[in-house]
Amino acid sequence: MNEVFETLSDVLEELRSESGGREYSVETEDAKKAGQELKKKSRAYEKFLLSQTEKDRKFLEGYMEAVDHAHYKEEQRAYYQGIVDAIQILEGLGIIPRTAKVKELLEKISR
Repeated sequence: MNEVFETLSDVLEELRSESGGREYSVETEDAKKAGQELKKKSRAYEKFLLSQTEKDRKFLEGYMEAVDHAHYKEEQRAYYQGIVDAIQILEGLGIIPRTAKVKELLEKISR
């Protein structure tokens, strides 16, 4: 099942990466504003980094890489949670049958 999960994960990641060009895509006004604010702060942060010692700059860059990675992983978790929720809704509505394979998929994704 690990191979199936990894394949599914790859497919879902590809879909997610292409979401900007999709017919239906979620982009909230809050997310747009947050992105714009991040761009402003990023420019100020880059200037600030230049004023730091090499040791402090390396520390801050490493910290920001860890923060970015953690945020990415949280986005992935939330994305997968949405998929699990959608499958459970479709199951509850009787649109997809309750099968052992669906249950196994839900259990794998939920871990």
